[in-house]
Amino acid sequence: MKPVSASTEKRLRAALERLLTGNPGQTDGRLTVTNLARDAGVSRATANRASSVLAELRKEAAMRRAQSRAMPRETSAERLQREQENCLAQQIQARALLSRAERQRGEALGNVIVIGSR
Repeated sequence: MKPVSASTEKRLRAALERLLTGNPGQTDGRLTVTNLARDAGVSRATANRASSVLAELRKEAAMRRAQSRAMPRETSAERLQREQENCLAQQIQARALLSRAERQRGEALGNVIVIGSR
């Protein structure tokens, strides 16, 4: 297999760095060969020939998968509490909006001048 040129490897490394730092140029940021190639502006076949860059990509992807599995999952009680807090926050926000609308209506009615009463 023919190795990639130095300039292509440089572009692939720059694209890999963007993916790793969370600043992808043209992709969704997942650590895949397709995203690496697209972000570097080369074909997927060309990216597959850059074995050292691919090794780094695969190593980092494996580390991130392992970290995500190691993170504790949210319990149902924690999820329920978070949902209740979100519901309460939405209710408070709705009350504030309704109160503001009521004040505005009151101010508008206060500016009415009655002409001639019967």
